[in-house]
Amino acid sequence: MQVSKILEILIALGLFYFLFSTLVSLLFEWYSHKTQKRGRFLYETIFKLLNDPVNKSYGASLYSHFSIDQLKKNRDSYPQYISSEMFANALIDIIGSQSEITQFTNVFQSNDSKNLIKVEMEEFRFQDPYERFQKGLDAMEYSPFKSYLRGFFEKTENYSDLKNAISKWFDDYMERVSGWYKIRTKRSIFIISLLVCFALNVDSITLIKKLNTDDKYRKDLVLLAEKKVLENKFNDQKIDSVDLAKNLNSIKSIINEIEDNSLPIGYQDDFKELNKKNHYIMWFVGILISAFALSFGAPFWFEVMVKAINIRRAGIKPS
Repeated sequence: MQVSKILEILIALGLFYFLFSTLVSLLFEWYSHKTQKRGRFLYETIFKLLNDPVNKSYGASLYSHFSIDQLKKNRDSYPQYISSEMFANALIDIIGSQSEITQFTNVFQSNDSKNLIKVEMEEFRFQDPYERFQKGLDAMEYSPFKSYLRGFFEKTENYSDLKNAISKWFDDYMERVSGWYKIRTKRSIFIISLLVCFALNVDSITLIKKLNTDDKYRKDLVLLAEKKVLENKFNDQKIDSVDLAKNLNSIKSIINEIEDNSLPIGYQDDFKELNKKNHYIMWFVGILISAFALSFGAPFWFEVMVKAINIRRAGIKPS
């Protein structure tokens, strides 16, 4: 097989997987939105970070804090993102609130000790947030979490330094959380890819055979791939939780684009002939290959397509 033909097959495969992995990405984002996957995972990781069995669950306190609670779209939802600055301010306030003392005094009518007029509230709190944080730490029972927070306090000299230290700690932790989230989502993306491949009969082996034998079809897909690269139509599409109909239209447009280019998908007459020959194993292997390929994501296949096109345009160096 000629090198140019191999590159053409690779470009066509890149376009094929790019379109379908874009569809998978849209479906996954829609699924994440409906199940609040990101928000729940963020809640679990922050709950784990701030858990202190000796004192109390500061993760629950953080999500009950006014500034964090305002990020919820409704009562049963979870914020999908919390900035490091907001996290630091809320945590410092929560720890400092442990130093506060609130007293309630009943005020009765002067000539009637049983006639309650009002209840007066008197607060004893430190005005300086930095000192307030220190007193809140002192009020805690000893625990590894208290010792960790004390380390931040002892290395700083004012509120700004303390907030920056806690913000950096949170940012570093969120970088690890991002890695954990990607690992967890790989399974979900593969399952969605597998469902898409079964639903649309996305068989890589059948496609490769068609690309290898049908020169006109292969070259048409290469031209379409080059057009996509030149127009720079690739965008990181994500579900907009505000306008779900817009994202459903994006899914429909991807499916229409796949159908318009006559990609070999669906359970057509060719599939019936395949069944007659009892080639179920090869078909199943082709489905698994497709699902595995789609799980790499649209950005990966776009880059493969771009690099293969650049190599093809450069030409083969003559001997």
